[in-house]
This record gives sequence, C-alpha cells and structure tokens, in this order.
Amino acid sequence: MELTRGGIDTRAEATYLATRAAQFLERGPADPVSLIGHVCNLPGAPRIVAEHMAEAIFAGRPEFSRDDSGRWLLSTALPQYIAQSPLENAGRDLRFSDALVDPDVLTSLSYVVVDLETTGNQHYAGDRITEVAAVVVRGGKIVEVFETLVNPERPIPSFVSKLTRITWSMVKNKPRFAEIEPKLLDVISGHVFAAHNANFDWRFLSAEVRRASGRELVGRRVCTVRLARRLLPGLPRRTLDYVAAHYGVEIHNRHRAGGDAVATAHCLIHLLSDAADRGCLTWGDLHQLIWLRGPRRKKRRRSALPRPVDKDTTA
Repeated sequence: MELTRGGIDTRAEATYLATRAAQFLERGPADPVSLIGHVCNLPGAPRIVAEHMAEAIFAGRPEFSRDDSGRWLLSTALPQYIAQSPLENAGRDLRFSDALVDPDVLTSLSYVVVDLETTGNQHYAGDRITEVAAVVVRGGKIVEVFETLVNPERPIPSFVSKLTRITWSMVKNKPRFAEIEPKLLDVISGHVFAAHNANFDWRFLSAEVRRASGRELVGRRVCTVRLARRLLPGLPRRTLDYVAAHYGVEIHNRHRAGGDAVATAHCLIHLLSDAADRGCLTWGDLHQLIWLRGPRRKKRRRSALPRPVDKDTTA
C-alpha cells in the first residue's frame, strides 16, 4: 500500500544533540568542524574527531546526509524535529504554518483509530498497555481491525480491572508489547493517527515504542474530542459516550480497546462528514478548524485535595 504523505512512521528517537544539529542545519549545510563546534560546544575540534562525532550522532538517521564536499545537511525528508502542534512547541511555528496550507483532501487520506487500555494514566511513571486496538478507516469505511491483549509486565490495579474487565490472569500469558510491536506498526504506518483524546493514546503508544525499539512515532494526528468541541458545541460533554449517542453509534464492549476503537472510528467518519458540510475539505482546513477557530476554553481550577482514580479519564 502506498504510504499517505504525513502518515504515521517511526524514526530514531530524537536526542538533544540531534535536535541541536537539526536546528543548526536549518541555516544551511555545514562542515563537520563547525557543526560539532556548535552542537557539542567544542569549537576548533580536530577534523578527524569532528568526523567521528558527527557520524555517531547521525547514525541511523536518514534525515541527515552529506553533500559532495562532505558538508552535513538536512535531507528533504526531514521528520518533525519541529512539533506539529502549537501546544507541543509554541515557539516554533514552521510545521504549524505548513499544516495550515496542506492541500491533501481529507477524503483521500486514510486514518487509523487507536485505543489503548492501560494499567493507569501515567506512562512516565511505569504504567503500561494491557490492550491495544487499531482500526483503519479508508473511503469513509472501516477496512481493517487489529486488536490484542498485552502482557504489561506489571500488576493491574483492582480499580482498573473493575473498569476494563481485564485481569492479570487474562494477560499473563499474552505477548509483551515488544512482541506485538512489528505487527502493530505495520497496521498503523502510513495513516493519519486518530483517537478520542489523541494526546493520551499517542504519548502512551510512543512511550511503549520507544521502550521496545528505541524509536519514536512521527506523523499527523487528529483528535475526535477536539473535533467534537468544534463541530458539536451543543453537547454537554464530549466523552465517547456522548459523541457516539449523538450519531447513533452503538458501543459494543465499552472500556475495551476494540469496542471503543470501532465506535470512535464510526464517530470520526461522521465528524469528518460534518466538517465537509462546513467546507472543511483539506488537511489544512481541518487544522484551522481545530486550532484557530473559536475562543480558547478557560481551564477550571482543580481542587488541591487528592482524588482517587475510579473512572475512565481517557475517553
């Protein structure tokens, strides 16, 4: 299958030195000595040392290449060292500006709707995936569904099992994430990533991919929660239950990855149709709809008192 331009892909994990090099090379090609002098704060480093250091920094990174004179430069296939979302990198708007005029027609793109069940909400604190589903949408129809339980290699809290109905006995003999990663990446690659509360699923999945293979996800994303905020302002809430009820979508097996992903995929199809009715026909139109129209919501001040996690906060 031909990959969608800007669809999900993986790259070597961004490092501090590679990011500094990318920012430096945005100005144009540079010889190894000046490049390493800036990136590593080693002005005047011997050329042979600079050569070896540059080779080590750029190993496995096709976005960096050399010209005929030996200078390093950024290739035309530069991935997103600059974040796609203004919320992720408000100080750098190059990719954001590009997205505003992206001419890709929404109906020509394919989407993969991802839903995860996890041991908790904090991937950075050791929580892991217990179930993953990926639903491919093309031409306004669901064309592929991938779903599997995952051994999280850590206990599942009782309140999570109560919510998801996933117990340790169900996952203890299931494959670990590293074992299902190749198949999962094969399913999601080349599509626009979509989820209900996409930031949560993207960050959690990215953390698992980074842990399993040392690579990171890159690509375009769309959040059905954000779309619902723009397109369905009359809904009292934008949880999956409310959005699905609005469109008459029945959720089978709620709070399980497969059931929620399929329901979200149907909601995405409806949301994109509603967006088209408003004249939102390209990726650039969609980006403007989500990020530029309407006032920002005021954040509600949260209580300083601790609260138990006794409900699904991701959908």
